[in-house]
Amino acid sequence: MRHEKIFQELYELVRREMSAGGAHSFDHVERVLALAERIAREEGADVEVVRFAALLHDIERAREDRGEVECHAIASAERAKRLLLERGVDIRFAERVAECIRSHRFRGSATPKSLEAKVLSDADKLDATGAVGIARAYLFGGKHGQRVWEEEPKKERFYPGMRAEEYSPRTEYELKLSRLKDRMYTRAGRRIAERRSRFMKLFFEELEREVKGED
Repeated sequence: MRHEKIFQELYELVRREMSAGGAHSFDHVERVLALAERIAREEGADVEVVRFAALLHDIERAREDRGEVECHAIASAERAKRLLLERGVDIRFAERVAECIRSHRFRGSATPKSLEAKVLSDADKLDATGAVGIARAYLFGGKHGQRVWEEEPKKERFYPGMRAEEYSPRTEYELKLSRLKDRMYTRAGRRIAERRSRFMKLFFEELEREVKGED
């Protein structure tokens, strides 16, 4: 890789800044990075652009959580470009990385255009599916005092101010996680998402039986 030294330097920077636990911690970044590299190679995307984009895609997430920026995808794209340019990376390369990050968000208004952006978007969404997606949903739910299960799923996703006891990862599954397989851009992403989605469906079906004392 042309910029491996810079990548390792930024890897350590991101690891330090995102060391705290949670659904969007450095563990999430490492999983997205591994998935993105795998999909990029399978789809013929520029692996180096994808690696930097995956590494830096959530670097400003904590600022959004604190209410300091409105959209972490936009803020992360701007900072990623700045970090790369400060280290002498070609402006075109930095812009390609930033474009991937700007359009990766599930709820964002920007649509991924380049193959590399589609790869990052798929890898990020895939980390919200399967066993790890369920684990992250309950990690987030525990942090916010949500229930293990609620009888009727809500019609809108959890938002600040919603009573936590009225929400559970079951609703998150119904409103988001179950639909991610239909939001994939790459063939590799769709294949992985289909398998992980089958697991999630079985999990929540089993959970409902157990919660109701039926099994």
